[in-house]
Amino acid sequence: MKYSVSAIVLGFFAALSTAAPTPDDKPDAAQVTIGKVGYGGTGCPAGTVDVNFSPDRSTVTIIFDSYEATIGDGAKFSDRVKNCNLNFGVNYPPGYQYTLYKNDYTGYALLEKGVTATQTSSYWFAGFISDKLTFKSIWYGPYSDQYTFTDTVATTSYSPCGQSTTLNLNTQLVLTSTNPKAQGLINTQSIDTKVITKYKHTYGVSWRKCQK
Repeated sequence: MKYSVSAIVLGFFAALSTAAPTPDDKPDAAQVTIGKVGYGGTGCPAGTVDVNFSPDRSTVTIIFDSYEATIGDGAKFSDRVKNCNLNFGVNYPPGYQYTLYKNDYTGYALLEKGVTATQTSSYWFAGFISDKLTFKSIWYGPYSDQYTFTDTVATTSYSPCGQSTTLNLNTQLVLTSTNPKAQGLINTQSIDTKVITKYKHTYGVSWRKCQK
C-alpha cells in the first residue's frame, strides 16, 4: 500500500538569502538546467522514487514511496536506520557559483517515551567531499504529530567555478531508544492524501559570481 509521501524539492531560484542578489549575481533561469537524477539506498530502493521536473527544469521534485524508519520489538538495525543518496547533474554558466544554505523539511513521527529520532541531510559537490556540509534535527519521545523544521548552515561551500558539476545529497533517518520496549517510527509520509503537497524538503539556493 502506498501512502502520500513527502518530496525533496530543490528550488534553484528560490534566492532565499537575507540580502537579495542583484540581477548580475545569478544567471538567467534559462541557462540553468538539472540533468539526470540518480538515487539509491535503503530508504529509496529501485522503483520507489518518482522524479518530476518543473517546465523550466529549474526545480526537481523527488517523491518517495517507502522512506520510513521504525523501532520496537523485533526491529533490526536495518529497520531503525534508513538513508537515500541522490545525485543531480546541474548545468550552469561558467561565471557563477551556487550553494545550498537552508533546508525546510516536514514529515511525521510517532515516538514513545525513550525514543529519539534524528534526521540529517548532507550535501557536497563532486570532487569536493571534504567540503561536505550537514543539516541535522533531533527530537525526542513522547511525540506523535507531523513535524516541520528549518535548518540553516552558517558556513557555505560553493560549487566550483568554470564548470558544471554533480550535486550529491545524502539524507538519513535514525531511531534510537533507551527503553527496549518503546515503539517508534519516523517517515516522510502522511496518511492524509489531501495534504500531500505540504510534505517536502526544500533547499534554499544562493548564487554568486565567481570570486577572483
